[in-house]
Amino acid sequence: MSLNKKKYYAMHYKNSDEGCPVALSGLFNYEEFEWSPYEPNPKNIVIKNEYKIGLTDLDMKLEDLDFDFFQVGAIYVSLDFLKICDGLGASYRAVPLEISFGGSTRKDEFFIFLPGESLPALDKNLSVYEVAKDIETGKVVNSPIYHGQVSIDTVDMFVVSDSVESDIFRCQETLELFCSERFKLKASSLKGISFVEVDEQYRYDPWASFDDI
Repeated sequence: MSLNKKKYYAMHYKNSDEGCPVALSGLFNYEEFEWSPYEPNPKNIVIKNEYKIGLTDLDMKLEDLDFDFFQVGAIYVSLDFLKICDGLGASYRAVPLEISFGGSTRKDEFFIFLPGESLPALDKNLSVYEVAKDIETGKVVNSPIYHGQVSIDTVDMFVVSDSVESDIFRCQETLELFCSERFKLKASSLKGISFVEVDEQYRYDPWASFDDI
């Protein structure tokens, strides 16, 4: 039985929905974004550039591209996704993204999504987890992103802290995008999202795929 009093979900990309590409391979018009990959305070940054990506490969016509949520590193979302955030009063920063492929262009439809909140969601008293340690010294490794937090290697039982109230946020321990049950219900018709409940079956182990190497 889950110890979580409220239901929260890790949001993963699902390409099996119609209009959701396997990948969005291409080149941006700038080598770097004007923010860090896990920017904790996106509302405080000044964004001067307009971002465009020219796709070099796409498994459909550009006009058929119809995802609401896409994540491979950066997170891209649709207007419908943002409307749900607005309806719930969620904090975020949306950067317009122009997408081009095969001589066609889509603009004002997709956005780079920066969650406005990055929260320590792990109840460290009730959860089962391993902190990251320096191989040579054995000392606990502090988070390079979030001041005052430690880096987490694995989580075998994730109990969400009672202090978490947000409907959508980046989890500081796993760096995944988490959402509430309320958000999930509102977003049930959106394309491209797989909701993985943070319950007794949920595991965080970023090194699992390297076990056989």
